[in-house]
Amino acid sequence: MSFPLYCITNRHLYDRPLPEALEPILQQRPAGLILREKDLTEGEYRDLAKKVLELCRRYGVPCWLHTFVDVARELQPEGLHLPLSVLRGLGADDRKGLPKQIGASCHSLEDIREAAKLGATCCTFSPVYPSQCKPGVPPKGLALLHRVCQHSPIPVYALGGVKPDKADELAAAGAAGGVMMSGWIR
Repeated sequence: MSFPLYCITNRHLYDRPLPEALEPILQQRPAGLILREKDLTEGEYRDLAKKVLELCRRYGVPCWLHTFVDVARELQPEGLHLPLSVLRGLGADDRKGLPKQIGASCHSLEDIREAAKLGATCCTFSPVYPSQCKPGVPPKGLALLHRVCQHSPIPVYALGGVKPDKADELAAAGAAGGVMMSGWIR
């Protein structure tokens, strides 16, 4: 099996509406898609998520929602990815009806261990490489990714500057997969 590469969205990167922009990406069959548009209101996100979920299901690509817990509970995507601060705020009642797969955004081994204790089934670790999305944020690098993956209680997905040609070195560092934003745009 090849190294799984996921798509994480940022509608500001495209010159057309996101659902339209996702068609050629979904045709490439990413391992999954994370709808990250966390700057939208909950209502705007829900409307967009319905369209994106329909598209993902048409292409057979698992869809993960991001940040909006109530929308995930309502629409039942394959997974939900959360900022660690949102995961921290979830009580037992808040978790009812959520997807079984819950990811967390992490930036250190301590974050990852905390996310796992809070019920995350996987996490992203970022930024591994320099990233246009986070200009000026120093990359963590492959050596730290390797150490984190060795000691993580949950699968770690590399994020930040990830491109297909980095798959072998990310796999060698122990990453369960990679998450790309602009790398899908051709």
